[in-house]
Amino acid sequence: MHWVPTLSSSNAVVDRFVREAKEMKIKWMVILNDDAKIGANDYLVKQLVANGIMPIMRIYTPNGKPVQGDIGALVKHYRSLGVYYYQLYNEPNLNVENPDGIPNVDRYLDRWLPAAKAVTEAGGYPGLGALSPGGNFDDTQFLSQTLDRIKQRGEVATLDKAWLSMHNYTLNHPLDYAKDSNGFMKFKWYDAIVREKLGRQMPIIGTEGGTHIGSADDRTFPAINEARQIEMVTGAYRYMKKREPYNFAYTYWIIANEEGGGADTAFSHQALFKRGGQSPLVDALKKLD
Repeated sequence: MHWVPTLSSSNAVVDRFVREAKEMKIKWMVILNDDAKIGANDYLVKQLVANGIMPIMRIYTPNGKPVQGDIGALVKHYRSLGVYYYQLYNEPNLNVENPDGIPNVDRYLDRWLPAAKAVTEAGGYPGLGALSPGGNFDDTQFLSQTLDRIKQRGEVATLDKAWLSMHNYTLNHPLDYAKDSNGFMKFKWYDAIVREKLGRQMPIIGTEGGTHIGSADDRTFPAINEARQIEMVTGAYRYMKKREPYNFAYTYWIIANEEGGGADTAFSHQALFKRGGQSPLVDALKKLD
């Protein structure tokens, strides 16, 4: 599951939503960290680890800006607290995540490769990708070209301890949708690209995803109502009980927004916990075997 979309959380917010996550049987949690700053997420990380939840730290930088600060020091600090996985840069295939508004594979690698090496040298595992489904630059093409460029630069060894981040939102497609990669099964498309380009597999970890009420991007399928959302999200979690070995985690976006201190109201309808109540999904997830 994805934590509140904030760069830090109060102890009270941590205590409340770590408890809720544990009751929903969540085993992985994506959290945001402000650049390479150290300390603001210590309590959150400690509580996640203490409750058997694996943290994935997304090193947050706005609009594709290079990470500021000492990445190695950040990783060493949080590695000692139990954070192994570090997501670098978010959705570089979107115009808004690039300083000039134009996705560019080479510029992405100019940032990602040195950051990934710093993460690895400090004992962490760097995340490649975190691409937006479809995107302004199709995510499957961006991934394919990224792997080609890594080979051309002679940097394949940088991937030896890396993993592939995935945003497998279902939109309003059924879980078994296979017409294109824009659905829950995106990991199969990514795995095929990785095997074609590298001749081996990479771990794939979902760092965003889910099914949200109102999604109707493909009119072939009905828009999502509450009952359909519950069916699809619980179905996705059930699928993970028989997951492919390379497919490590499915991550629902987001556990809370305003209730956890989030300020961007664009995320309000996607939160499980809302002001004045909670989504029926919460109880449905708590009841899953």
